[in-house]
Amino acid sequence: MTSTIHQYLRTILFLIVPCLFIMASCEEELIGPQAANTPVSNFDHFWKTFDTHYGLFDVKQLDWNAMYQQFRPRVSDQMSDDELYTVLTEMIVQLNDNHVNLYPTNGELPVFPGGVIRYENGTLTILKVQEDYALEVVKNYVSLTQPSENIRFGIINNLVGYINMTGTDSRKDTEKAMDRALNELKDTQSLILDLRGHYGGMDAVSQYVAGRFTSETKLYMTSRKRNGPEHDQFTAVNEWYVRPSGGVQYTKPVIVLTSRFTQSAGETLSLALRELNHTTFMGDTTAGSFSDNPNFELPNGWIFSLSVGDYRNSEGTSFEGRGLPPAIYSKTTRDDLLAGKDPTLERAIELGMQ
Repeated sequence: MTSTIHQYLRTILFLIVPCLFIMASCEEELIGPQAANTPVSNFDHFWKTFDTHYGLFDVKQLDWNAMYQQFRPRVSDQMSDDELYTVLTEMIVQLNDNHVNLYPTNGELPVFPGGVIRYENGTLTILKVQEDYALEVVKNYVSLTQPSENIRFGIINNLVGYINMTGTDSRKDTEKAMDRALNELKDTQSLILDLRGHYGGMDAVSQYVAGRFTSETKLYMTSRKRNGPEHDQFTAVNEWYVRPSGGVQYTKPVIVLTSRFTQSAGETLSLALRELNHTTFMGDTTAGSFSDNPNFELPNGWIFSLSVGDYRNSEGTSFEGRGLPPAIYSKTTRDDLLAGKDPTLERAIELGMQ
C-alpha cells in the first residue's frame, strides 16, 4: 500500500514540476525583464509608451521621432528627479492634450498639468482653478434639488428650467435623476443645461443624457482607438448616435452653458447636443479633451496617462486641443463671482424667457 502511494506521488510530481517550469517561463516571457530605474531608462520608457499607444499624432500633426531627437540629448543618468520631470513635461506640453498627465509619486513634484492646458502659437496657459463659474453663486439664482451626486435642478422665475451637471453618475442613478428632473421641468418654456463644471465621466452615460433632449436619431460622434505599434493602426470606427431615451424627452429650447472646464464626457455630451436643432451654446470654449486616457507606470513608480483614441464629430472633425466654441461667447469673471453675480447665467435666463 505504501509503495503504491509513493508511486502515485512520484507520478503527480513528475506531471506538476514541468508545468511549474512552463508557467514560470511563460510569466517571464509575458512580463519581460524589469526596466532599470534610471533617468535614461525612464525617459525611453515614457517616450516609447506614447509611441506605441498615443492616438492623436495625426490629429496633432506631431513628429514624435523628432521630439525624441529634441529632448533625449537633455537626459542623463546623473540628472535629478526635478530635472527629469522638467524634460518630460516640456515634451508632453507640446501635445496640447488635457488628458495627458504626469503624477510623480515621490518628493513634492506637482501633478502635471494639474489644470486645463491650452498651448497655442507657442504660448502655454494652464488654468489651475476655475474662476468663471461657481455652484454656490448659481444658488443665488435658483433653488436646487439634488437627486443624484452630479445632477441638480430647479426652476427660475417659474418659466425657465435649470439642470446642472458636474459629471456622470451611474446609468441607473442618472436615469432616476433625469426622470425626476424632466418630469418636474416639463412645463417650463425653456431649459438651461449648465455644463460649466462638468469634469467628465462615462461617454455612454452622456449619450443617454443627450437622448433625453431629442425625438430623433442622429450620428454625433465617431471614435477609434490605437491597437498596434504603428501610428496609423487603429480599431474599426465606432459610430455614436443620439436617440430618444427615457420616458420623457425635453424638446423645447435648451441653452447649454460650457466653459474651459467642460471636459471629456462633458464634451462628448456637448457633441451630441450640438446636433439638435433646439439647442444654443453659450459660455466659453470647452477644454478640448475627448479621448479615453488610461494610466501607465514608469520604472521609477511615476504614473502617467495618455490619450489612446481619436474622437470626431459627425462631420469627421476633431476638436482635440481646440475645444468646442459656443455660439454666444460669455464669460463670468472672478470679480463677478466674488460679488455673487453670474452674468453668463443671467444672459441665459434672459434668452430663455424670450
